[in-house]
This record gives sequence, C-alpha cells and structure tokens, in this order.
Amino acid sequence: MVATVKPIPAASIPAMWPLLREGLASVRDKAAPDLHFDLVHDRLIASQAFLFLIPEGFFILMPLHRETPAVLIWAAYSKGRGAIRLYLPVIESLARDIGAEQLEFESDRPGYRRVFRDWQRTGQRYIRRLT
Repeated sequence: MVATVKPIPAASIPAMWPLLREGLASVRDKAAPDLHFDLVHDRLIASQAFLFLIPEGFFILMPLHRETPAVLIWAAYSKGRGAIRLYLPVIESLARDIGAEQLEFESDRPGYRRVFRDWQRTGQRYIRRLT
C-alpha cells in the first residue's frame, strides 16, 4: 500500500485550522499535555513547521537547526490504526530530503515506548538516526 501524503501550504492553514484544532486537541489530551495551539498555528503560518494531510488525519513536522540537523515530529493525528508504521518511511524520506540526520518525537505516553523501542530514548524524547 502506498502512503498518500499531501503537503499543505502555509496560506491554507487559516481555512484548515478548525479541523486541525480538533485533531490537535486529541493529541494534547492523549500524548502531549504541553502542546500549545497558538504556537503550532503561528509556526505553521510562518513556515517554520509544516503540515501534511493523510487520509486518516495529519502530521506536523518542524525542522530543528542545530549541530545535528533534525526534524521533530511535532504532532501526529490519525483516526485509524497503523499510521505510524505506514507513514514513518514517508516522514523519514521528507526529513532526509532537507538534510536532516535524525528524527525526534516527544511524548509522555507510555505506549510509545513499545512502538519506538528501536529509537534512542532520553526521558520523554525519542531520537532516531537517519542512515
């Protein structure tokens, strides 16, 4: 099965915001209590973070410019199951395309320890080197 991913331009964020806010509320409630909607909105509008739609929901990626270039999977929302397995290769490819050397993900949700067991974990942050 080929993963369908649609990048959304910053100019389209205001029209999509009500739908995104609903998904972000679910993410915040389940896995990211410190997720601030205004900050997400502002970074998407400023093209500092990037929205990608999938048939089941969306994910938001944010490049991290530091000694080791990285991409943060800032938020990911899906109404279905199996989205991580299906879309992670696409996310890795997008990160490599911009020169990132690693992916990062942060959550206090215990179930992610099992899902990301092959990632390096420091506290609530999961890191995966891209080869």
